[in-house]
Amino acid sequence: MKSIALAHVPTKGAFPRFSEENLHLNAVRFSSLPEFAEWKEANSAWVTDCDREDQAALVPGETSFAVPGYCAICGGTTEFVVTSDYGRLNKLGELTPNWREHMICPGCHLNNRMRAALHLAIQNFNMAPDSQIYITEQFGPLYRWLRGHFSNVQGSEYLLPGKPSGTRRFGINHQDVHALSLPTASLDFLLSFEVLEHVPEPVAAFESFATVLRPGGRLIMTVPFTLNKYETTVRAVMHSDGSIEHLMPIELHGNPTDPKNGSLCFRHFGWDTFERLTDAGFTAAEAYIYHDRELGYLGGLQMLISAVKA
Repeated sequence: MKSIALAHVPTKGAFPRFSEENLHLNAVRFSSLPEFAEWKEANSAWVTDCDREDQAALVPGETSFAVPGYCAICGGTTEFVVTSDYGRLNKLGELTPNWREHMICPGCHLNNRMRAALHLAIQNFNMAPDSQIYITEQFGPLYRWLRGHFSNVQGSEYLLPGKPSGTRRFGINHQDVHALSLPTASLDFLLSFEVLEHVPEPVAAFESFATVLRPGGRLIMTVPFTLNKYETTVRAVMHSDGSIEHLMPIELHGNPTDPKNGSLCFRHFGWDTFERLTDAGFTAAEAYIYHDRELGYLGGLQMLISAVKA
């Protein structure tokens, strides 16, 4: 109940500006695997340096530590918090943090991927305080931050299987991304972060997203993505009777609406995702790849996907 109550409390603060050169997040755009592979080969030294910066930030033997840096969202120096939660063992048997889910700023309470998504959305895509925004989450610090800095924000959670989209419970908006109940062509931005890997039919979700976005509106999303692979890796499928067939070992991710059981990961996306977006009614589908030690965007080559409603 506490998380439900907090979901309705906006996080206030100054709107971030990235006019200073040291606050600009450099991101390289790609629309295909061959394009990315060519760039990666030509920039292998920089890619290696990214991995070295990640290693340099580690505190050996510690399961919780802080990394000094600058939060572009808060606009000040900070110490990003890292724990071993969701970490993995590397080839040497050492625990490597899940950088994307950590590097949490104590000021805005946003982790690595959340801060970077906002950074690029405002800096590159001109997401303005009066933009019409929908985000596929309603629990947690990101939704609260958006509510405190943008005047037209809607969010939702998947709460009630079998219930129609738009049903509300305790003030929380239930939406099935396969069939959103939002008005057609009503949004400037649709944000979806670490959600679509848990959706049985992502193409249906893409089509639903395209329906509610205005022409020229933008989808911004992050998902588990295999940078060196074209085909999406399907880990599980849901059949028409609702049964689930596991094609690979079960992978569960954290889920704020069901923290005990988590959420099944159906797939890790590949570059074929951009073709699926085009088929669903999007254009200019691109990957934005970045890494910045000072701004706290660690974890090798980080990635965000953007596509524009045709």
